[in-house]
Amino acid sequence: MEIKNPYDKTGQWLRGAFHNHTSNSDGWFPLETVYKMYAEYDFLGISDHDLITKHEGMRRIPTVFEAIEVSSKQTHMLLVNPPHSIMTDYSNEFTIANYQRLTDRTVDNGGFSVLVHPNRYFSNYWNVEDMLKLERYIGIEVYNGDGNPEYDIAFDKWDALLSAGRKVWGFGNDDSHVYGQEKRVWNMVLAADNSNEAITAAIKDGSFYVSTGFGFEAIRTEGSKIIADFRSNALLDGMYKYATLFGKDGRVLKEVTGRFKQIEYECAGDEEYVRISVYLEGGFGAFSQPLFIG
Repeated sequence: MEIKNPYDKTGQWLRGAFHNHTSNSDGWFPLETVYKMYAEYDFLGISDHDLITKHEGMRRIPTVFEAIEVSSKQTHMLLVNPPHSIMTDYSNEFTIANYQRLTDRTVDNGGFSVLVHPNRYFSNYWNVEDMLKLERYIGIEVYNGDGNPEYDIAFDKWDALLSAGRKVWGFGNDDSHVYGQEKRVWNMVLAADNSNEAITAAIKDGSFYVSTGFGFEAIRTEGSKIIADFRSNALLDGMYKYATLFGKDGRVLKEVTGRFKQIEYECAGDEEYVRISVYLEGGFGAFSQPLFIG
Protein backbone atom coordinates (compact mmCIF):
# COMPACT_ATOMS: atom_id res chain seq x y z
CA MET A 1 0.00 0.00 0.00
CA GLU A 2 1.24 3.47 -0.87
CA ILE A 3 0.07 6.56 0.98
CA LYS A 4 0.82 9.83 -0.78
CA ASN A 5 1.30 12.29 2.07
CA PRO A 6 1.63 15.96 1.02
CA TYR A 7 2.98 16.80 4.49
CA ASP A 8 5.96 14.47 4.26
CA LYS A 9 8.52 17.28 4.06
CA THR A 10 10.42 19.74 6.19
CA GLY A 11 9.71 23.46 6.27
CA GLN A 12 8.01 26.19 8.26
CA TRP A 13 4.32 26.81 8.76
CA LEU A 14 3.22 30.08 7.16
CA ARG A 15 -0.19 31.72 7.54
CA GLY A 16 -1.97 33.49 4.72
CA ALA A 17 -4.82 33.79 2.24
CA PHE A 18 -5.24 34.55 -1.44
CA HIS A 19 -8.79 35.88 -1.82
CA ASN A 20 -9.35 39.45 -0.54
CA HIS A 21 -10.72 42.69 -2.00
CA THR A 22 -9.94 46.41 -1.94
CA SER A 23 -11.82 49.52 -2.97
CA ASN A 24 -10.45 48.94 -6.47
CA SER A 25 -13.43 46.64 -6.91
CA ASP A 26 -16.15 46.07 -4.27
CA GLY A 27 -14.07 46.16 -1.07
CA TRP A 28 -14.69 48.99 1.37
CA PHE A 29 -11.05 49.85 2.01
CA PRO A 30 -7.97 50.87 0.02
CA LEU A 31 -4.98 48.56 -0.29
CA GLU A 32 -3.08 50.31 2.50
CA THR A 33 -5.89 49.55 4.97
CA VAL A 34 -6.16 45.93 3.86
CA TYR A 35 -2.42 45.57 4.48
CA LYS A 36 -2.98 46.80 8.05
CA MET A 37 -5.91 44.40 8.55
CA TYR A 38 -3.61 41.48 7.72
CA ALA A 39 -0.36 42.90 9.09
CA GLU A 40 0.49 39.73 11.03
CA TYR A 41 0.06 37.36 8.08
CA ASP A 42 3.09 35.77 6.44
CA PHE A 43 1.62 36.16 2.95
CA LEU A 44 -1.41 37.73 1.33
CA GLY A 45 -3.11 37.79 -2.06
CA ILE A 46 -5.28 40.61 -3.36
CA SER A 47 -7.91 39.42 -5.84
CA ASP A 48 -10.14 42.26 -6.96
CA HIS A 49 -12.94 41.48 -9.37
CA ASP A 50 -11.87 41.35 -13.01
CA LEU A 51 -8.67 43.35 -12.53
CA ILE A 52 -5.17 42.88 -11.15
CA THR A 53 -4.39 45.19 -8.25
CA LYS A 54 -0.70 46.03 -8.12
CA HIS A 55 0.96 45.64 -4.73
CA GLU A 56 2.51 48.93 -3.68
CA GLY A 57 3.05 51.12 -0.62
CA MET A 58 4.12 50.29 2.93
CA ARG A 59 3.28 46.92 4.43
CA ARG A 60 4.48 44.54 7.15
CA ILE A 61 3.39 41.40 5.26
CA PRO A 62 6.59 39.78 3.93
CA THR A 63 5.18 38.07 0.82
CA VAL A 64 2.34 39.19 -1.44
CA PHE A 65 0.62 37.66 -4.45
CA GLU A 66 -1.11 39.32 -7.36
CA ALA A 67 -4.42 37.69 -8.18
CA ILE A 68 -7.74 38.27 -9.91
CA GLU A 69 -11.25 37.02 -9.24
CA VAL A 70 -12.87 36.18 -12.56
CA SER A 71 -16.44 37.23 -11.86
CA SER A 72 -19.09 36.15 -14.31
CA LYS A 73 -22.75 36.23 -13.32
CA GLN A 74 -22.67 32.43 -13.03
CA THR A 75 -19.42 31.30 -11.38
CA HIS A 76 -16.25 32.85 -9.97
CA MET A 77 -12.66 31.69 -10.24
CA LEU A 78 -9.50 32.85 -8.47
CA LEU A 79 -6.30 33.16 -10.50
CA VAL A 80 -3.11 33.58 -8.45
CA ASN A 81 -0.07 35.00 -10.26
CA PRO A 82 -1.76 35.53 -13.63
CA PRO A 83 0.28 37.19 -16.39
CA HIS A 84 -0.54 40.88 -16.83
CA SER A 85 -1.03 40.17 -20.54
CA ILE A 86 -4.18 38.27 -19.57
CA MET A 87 -5.97 41.63 -19.44
CA THR A 88 -5.34 42.39 -23.12
CA ASP A 89 -8.27 40.28 -24.33
CA TYR A 90 -9.86 39.64 -20.93
CA SER A 91 -13.43 38.48 -20.61
CA ASN A 92 -15.22 37.16 -17.53
CA GLU A 93 -17.87 35.38 -19.60
CA PHE A 94 -18.59 31.99 -18.13
CA THR A 95 -17.95 29.34 -20.68
CA ILE A 96 -15.76 26.33 -20.05
CA ALA A 97 -13.61 27.41 -23.01
CA ASN A 98 -13.04 30.93 -21.63
CA TYR A 99 -12.38 29.82 -18.05
CA GLN A 100 -10.04 27.14 -19.40
CA ARG A 101 -8.20 29.75 -21.47
CA LEU A 102 -7.68 31.97 -18.41
CA THR A 103 -6.65 29.01 -16.26
CA ASP A 104 -4.16 27.78 -18.86
CA ARG A 105 -2.52 31.18 -19.20
CA THR A 106 -2.17 31.48 -15.43
CA VAL A 107 -0.78 27.97 -14.95
CA ASP A 108 1.64 28.50 -17.84
CA ASN A 109 2.80 31.66 -16.02
CA GLY A 110 3.67 29.62 -12.93
CA GLY A 111 0.47 30.44 -11.04
CA PHE A 112 -2.63 28.47 -10.14
CA SER A 113 -6.40 28.51 -10.43
CA VAL A 114 -9.00 27.91 -7.69
CA LEU A 115 -12.78 27.62 -8.04
CA VAL A 116 -14.25 29.84 -5.33
CA HIS A 117 -17.37 29.73 -3.12
CA PRO A 118 -18.83 26.78 -5.08
CA ASN A 119 -21.79 26.40 -2.69
CA ARG A 120 -22.96 30.03 -2.65
CA TYR A 121 -26.36 29.00 -3.93
CA PHE A 122 -27.92 32.47 -4.02
CA SER A 123 -25.32 33.45 -6.66
CA ASN A 124 -22.04 32.46 -8.31
CA TYR A 125 -22.04 28.76 -7.41
CA TRP A 126 -20.51 25.85 -9.31
CA ASN A 127 -22.24 22.74 -10.58
CA VAL A 128 -20.17 19.60 -10.16
CA GLU A 129 -20.71 18.85 -13.86
CA ASP A 130 -18.96 22.09 -14.86
CA MET A 131 -16.21 21.53 -12.30
CA LEU A 132 -15.49 18.18 -13.92
CA LYS A 133 -15.32 19.73 -17.39
CA LEU A 134 -12.65 22.27 -16.44
CA GLU A 135 -9.03 21.12 -16.32
CA ARG A 136 -5.78 22.24 -14.66
CA TYR A 137 -7.29 24.13 -11.73
CA ILE A 138 -5.52 23.19 -8.53
CA GLY A 139 -8.35 23.29 -6.00
CA ILE A 140 -11.64 24.68 -4.73
CA GLU A 141 -12.56 26.94 -1.86
CA VAL A 142 -13.97 24.57 0.75
CA TYR A 143 -14.38 27.34 3.32
CA ASN A 144 -15.21 30.96 2.42
CA GLY A 145 -15.38 33.47 5.24
CA ASP A 146 -17.43 36.12 3.44
CA GLY A 147 -20.77 34.40 3.66
CA ASN A 148 -22.80 32.19 5.95
CA PRO A 149 -21.33 28.78 6.83
CA GLU A 150 -24.64 27.23 5.79
CA TYR A 151 -23.86 27.98 2.14
CA ASP A 152 -20.17 28.81 1.91
CA ILE A 153 -18.72 25.52 3.13
CA ALA A 154 -18.17 23.07 0.28
CA PHE A 155 -16.78 19.82 1.64
CA ASP A 156 -19.55 17.99 -0.22
CA LYS A 157 -18.36 19.21 -3.61
CA TRP A 158 -14.76 18.51 -2.63
CA ASP A 159 -15.63 14.90 -1.85
CA ALA A 160 -17.57 14.66 -5.12
CA LEU A 161 -14.53 15.77 -7.13
CA LEU A 162 -12.09 13.61 -5.19
CA SER A 163 -14.37 10.60 -5.52
CA ALA A 164 -14.54 11.19 -9.28
CA GLY A 165 -10.77 10.88 -9.39
CA ARG A 166 -9.86 14.56 -9.52
CA LYS A 167 -6.80 15.50 -7.46
CA VAL A 168 -7.81 18.91 -6.11
CA TRP A 169 -6.83 20.67 -2.90
CA GLY A 170 -9.11 22.47 -0.47
CA PHE A 171 -8.57 26.20 0.19
CA GLY A 172 -9.82 28.57 2.89
CA ASN A 173 -10.07 32.32 2.29
CA ASP A 174 -11.84 35.26 3.89
CA ASP A 175 -13.02 36.80 0.61
CA SER A 176 -12.93 39.93 2.77
CA HIS A 177 -14.72 43.12 1.79
CA VAL A 178 -15.41 44.88 5.12
CA TYR A 179 -14.15 45.02 8.70
CA GLY A 180 -15.10 41.91 10.61
CA GLN A 181 -14.51 39.59 7.69
CA GLU A 182 -10.75 39.50 8.12
CA LYS A 183 -8.90 36.56 9.72
CA ARG A 184 -11.91 34.26 9.75
CA VAL A 185 -10.27 31.49 7.74
CA TRP A 186 -6.79 31.04 6.31
CA ASN A 187 -4.29 28.57 4.85
CA MET A 188 -1.35 27.21 6.84
CA VAL A 189 1.37 26.33 4.32
CA LEU A 190 4.36 24.10 5.02
CA ALA A 191 6.95 25.87 2.85
CA ALA A 192 10.73 25.80 2.59
CA ASP A 193 10.84 29.56 3.19
CA ASN A 194 8.63 32.62 3.03
CA SER A 195 8.83 33.46 -0.66
CA ASN A 196 6.43 33.43 -3.60
CA GLU A 197 8.29 30.53 -5.14
CA ALA A 198 8.37 28.34 -2.03
CA ILE A 199 4.75 29.03 -1.07
CA THR A 200 3.54 28.37 -4.62
CA ALA A 201 5.49 25.11 -4.77
CA ALA A 202 4.02 23.98 -1.44
CA ILE A 203 0.50 24.91 -2.53
CA LYS A 204 0.84 22.92 -5.74
CA ASP A 205 2.06 19.92 -3.71
CA GLY A 206 -0.88 20.20 -1.30
CA SER A 207 1.42 20.95 1.63
CA PHE A 208 -1.08 23.13 3.48
CA TYR A 209 -4.27 22.92 5.52
CA VAL A 210 -7.25 25.18 6.13
CA SER A 211 -7.72 26.72 9.57
CA THR A 212 -10.38 28.70 11.39
CA GLY A 213 -8.36 28.82 14.60
CA PHE A 214 -6.97 25.37 15.30
CA GLY A 215 -4.22 23.40 13.58
CA PHE A 216 -1.90 20.47 13.00
CA GLU A 217 1.66 20.15 14.21
CA ALA A 218 2.28 17.39 11.66
CA ILE A 219 0.57 14.70 9.61
CA ARG A 220 2.77 11.66 9.06
CA THR A 221 2.62 8.02 8.07
CA GLU A 222 4.13 4.83 9.46
CA GLY A 223 3.58 1.93 7.09
CA SER A 224 -0.18 1.80 6.50
CA LYS A 225 -0.93 4.06 9.46
CA ILE A 226 -1.76 7.79 9.30
CA ILE A 227 -0.88 9.80 12.40
CA ALA A 228 -2.07 13.37 12.96
CA ASP A 229 -0.46 15.48 15.68
CA PHE A 230 -2.54 18.51 16.67
CA ARG A 231 -1.36 21.84 17.99
CA SER A 232 -0.46 21.26 21.59
CA ASN A 233 0.12 23.31 24.74
CA ALA A 234 -1.20 23.28 28.29
CA LEU A 235 -4.35 25.18 27.31
CA LEU A 236 -5.17 23.36 24.06
CA ASP A 237 -4.54 19.90 25.52
CA GLY A 238 -7.24 20.48 28.12
CA MET A 239 -9.89 21.56 25.60
CA TYR A 240 -12.48 19.22 24.12
CA LYS A 241 -12.04 18.19 20.47
CA TYR A 242 -13.97 16.40 17.75
CA ALA A 243 -12.10 14.77 14.86
CA THR A 244 -13.45 12.94 11.81
CA LEU A 245 -11.59 11.13 9.04
CA PHE A 246 -13.33 10.97 5.67
CA GLY A 247 -12.79 8.74 2.64
CA LYS A 248 -14.31 8.33 -0.82
CA ASP A 249 -17.83 9.72 -1.23
CA GLY A 250 -17.49 11.43 2.13
CA ARG A 251 -17.64 8.12 4.00
CA VAL A 252 -16.80 8.52 7.68
CA LEU A 253 -13.79 6.32 8.40
CA LYS A 254 -13.23 7.19 12.03
CA GLU A 255 -14.47 9.62 14.68
CA VAL A 256 -12.72 10.61 17.88
CA THR A 257 -13.98 12.90 20.64
CA GLY A 258 -12.40 14.01 23.88
CA ARG A 259 -9.24 15.69 25.07
CA PHE A 260 -6.50 14.37 22.81
CA LYS A 261 -3.55 15.73 20.90
CA GLN A 262 -3.01 12.89 18.43
CA ILE A 263 -5.10 10.45 16.42
CA GLU A 264 -4.11 7.37 14.43
CA TYR A 265 -5.83 5.59 11.58
CA GLU A 266 -4.92 2.22 10.07
CA CYS A 267 -5.65 2.28 6.34
CA ALA A 268 -7.53 -0.68 4.88
CA GLY A 269 -6.49 0.16 1.33
CA ASP A 270 -9.96 0.82 -0.13
CA GLU A 271 -10.36 4.43 1.08
CA GLU A 272 -8.89 6.04 -2.10
CA TYR A 273 -8.18 9.11 0.04
CA VAL A 274 -8.24 10.15 3.67
CA ARG A 275 -8.83 13.73 4.80
CA ILE A 276 -8.98 14.90 8.40
CA SER A 277 -11.35 17.41 9.95
CA VAL A 278 -10.95 18.48 13.58
CA TYR A 279 -12.84 20.99 15.69
CA LEU A 280 -11.69 22.52 18.93
CA GLU A 281 -13.99 23.48 21.77
CA GLY A 282 -15.65 26.73 20.68
CA GLY A 283 -15.96 25.69 17.03
CA PHE A 284 -12.45 26.51 15.78
CA GLY A 285 -11.38 24.02 13.14
CA ALA A 286 -8.59 22.64 10.97
CA PHE A 287 -9.04 20.68 7.74
CA SER A 288 -6.29 18.67 6.08
CA GLN A 289 -5.68 17.96 2.43
CA PRO A 290 -6.42 14.41 1.28
CA LEU A 291 -3.79 11.71 1.61
CA PHE A 292 -4.27 9.51 -1.45
CA ILE A 293 -4.21 5.76 -0.89
CA GLY A 294 -2.50 3.81 -3.68
